[in-house]
Formats: sequence, C-alpha cells, structure tokens
Amino acid sequence: MKTLLLLLLSAISINAFTQNVGIGTTTPGFPLSFSNDLGSKISLHGTSGNHYGFGIQGGLFQMYSDAAAANIAFGYGSSSSFTERMRLYNAGPEALLVQGRITLRNGTNPVNLAYGPGIWLSKADNTANLGFMGTQNNQNIGFYGGPAGWGFTYDAINSRVGIGNPNPNAPLSFPALLGRKITFYPGSIGNAGIGVYGNELRIHSDNPNADISFGHENTGGNFTERMRVKGNGAIAVNGNAGNPGEVMQSNGNNSAPGWASATNSLYNNMNSYTLAQTFTLGGNWTSDYNIPGLTQTHNFAKPTKVLINFFWHAKSDNVIGEVHAEYKLFVNDVLYQDELVRLAPGESSTGGTSYRLVSLPAGQYSFRLAVRNFGALRYYGDDWNNFPTSMTVIAVSQ
Repeated sequence: MKTLLLLLLSAISINAFTQNVGIGTTTPGFPLSFSNDLGSKISLHGTSGNHYGFGIQGGLFQMYSDAAAANIAFGYGSSSSFTERMRLYNAGPEALLVQGRITLRNGTNPVNLAYGPGIWLSKADNTANLGFMGTQNNQNIGFYGGPAGWGFTYDAINSRVGIGNPNPNAPLSFPALLGRKITFYPGSIGNAGIGVYGNELRIHSDNPNADISFGHENTGGNFTERMRVKGNGAIAVNGNAGNPGEVMQSNGNNSAPGWASATNSLYNNMNSYTLAQTFTLGGNWTSDYNIPGLTQTHNFAKPTKVLINFFWHAKSDNVIGEVHAEYKLFVNDVLYQDELVRLAPGESSTGGTSYRLVSLPAGQYSFRLAVRNFGALRYYGDDWNNFPTSMTVIAVSQ
C-alpha cells in the first residue's frame, strides 16, 4: 500500500501553495498540467492503442476518436440528452455537418484586405487548390480562379452580377471584350447564343437551318411569334414569310410593315400631284403672272426623280393682230419648262407639254406655273371647266 501511494505521488505532483496539479511534471504552472512530451495526453475511453482522447504533436493539438466510423460532435446538454450543432465525420465523402449558419471573418492581424474571408477548394485529386470563393473587397463577393481571376462577382452593395467584370454597372455585366458572351445551346456544329463584335451585337443560331424568332410568351409558356429570321436569310413578320422575291416595306407610323414585290418598287415609291385651275385674265401683260392655285410645295425625305408637265387652255379677244402667251413652269424659281402659244383674234387653244425629268436631292421644293401674255388674252372660266389649265408633278423617291 505504501508502495502504491509513493508511485502515485511521483506521477502526480501537487503544489500545495498554488493548488496546481501536475501529471508527468513536478512544476505544474496551471490548475492541471501535463509534461512537455508529445503524444497522447488524455484518454476518455480506452486503455491502450486507439482511444477517445486528446493529444499533442508538433504545432498541433489533437482531438480524436478510436476508429474511422466514430465521429466527433459539438453541441450542448449532456451525453444522454445532447443537442448537436456540428459534427466531424472521420470517414466517407462528407467531412463536416453544421446545423445553422457559418460566419467567416478576416482573421489577419492587423487586418489585410487582400485576405478576405472565404473558402479554398482543392482539385478533385487534392493535388492543388482549384479556386476560391469568398470576399473580394468591401463591396464584392465571388469566385476566384483561372486566368480571369475574379471571374464571377456579386456586388453586394448595388445588387449587380459581373461575369469577368469586377465592377458591374448593370444587373448583369460582362467585360469589355469582343467575342461570344452567352451560349444558350452548344450544338454539334455551332452554338446558339449572343456575342459582341466590332460595332456589332450578334444573335446567332447553332446551324444553318435554325431560325431566330421574336415575340412574347405568357406564364403558361405559350409563345406568340411577331418576327422570324429564317436560316436562309428570309424574314417572316407576324408569321408571314411573304412570297419569293418580295421585299419588306414600311407602311408609315403606327402601321405594321408589309411585303411588296421588288419589281413594283417604282409603283410603290411613286406619288402624283395634279393642280388644275380655270380663271379669267384680261388686258395686256408684259411680266410673269403666277396662275392662282397652281403653286405647290413638297418635302422630299430622300433623293427624288420628278416628272413635270403642264396643260393650258387659252382664248384671245377679238382684237386686231396676233396674240401670244408664254407659259412657264418653275422649280424653286428656276425655269424648267416653257411653251409659247400664238393665237389669232378670237381663237382658242388647248395643249400641253411633254414630261420633263428632274433629279432633286432631299429637301423642300416649290413648283409653280406662271404665264406672260402679249396682247389681249383671255382665259375662260366656268364654261371651260372640262379643259382647265393644270400642272402635274410625279415624284419617285429613292
């Protein structure tokens, strides 16, 4: 009995003054101290070999169970009434189970902003780190790895996502680089998606026979097509692809475009304007007189070719000597057509000029018909309504 007591006292040294207990050390510095030897320190279950306990190795504090099938749990309560919050798995693909949220903080001291909190992920074969997910700076969180570095970021201040762009300026932003941006469907011979190229936004299908359609879809997934660009380059509007050889033309504001034959483009772009007037004019005139109602103004939005001509009806009074009148057609005060009409006393005359082709650039133009007469010339009115003096302008826009 004395021998056993001496062995126990030699293993456990009690400092009577500080009330510290030493196991394997005669100078315990803490309420319970162990020797400075490496290895197992406390066995909670097991007397040799593998056991539940604590140990020390160089730069490492160990907490372990006795087998790979035995896990380590953390929580509160008692052994028989235990509430688990975290578990370490010693075998299988899963290693950690946490019941609740995890808060990660920058652990450098002093704080180094280049080491924001996050998680490094290794390659599947554990040969090296593959990527990092965590905090980039005081604004962004995201994924880091590969040649792009922070290739995917989320601006948590402004709620914006950047793909290859750490400073997104829209809900979804890409870098200022040319090329494919989004691939919706990687096909066997091409990709369906969206790209940006020099001065070009490109929407592309994956093969020459694939169409690109535009329209609207309801919450039930029902799609209403408004326009389609077919794989062969044809365009279908409102589901109507038109007929071979037709082209699309605008029908003006608030009107749907339509299909027209390209061979009828002259017809589709031609406008004709005719002004007619009967009037009575007497006396001798030696200067130009603008015929009332025979002046018109046109605005041409595009370069335009114009065909112009005029018809006249005139009768002279019963006077002695020949009477003659000169009709003149002006475009912006430039004389383009004139006709000299000679009349004997009391004679009447009707006639017209051939069409004159005029090429005009885009702009505003005034067309007017004037007359200068020599002698007593009279232009009959009401009784000659079927033969008025008139001017015609036929415009064909580019």
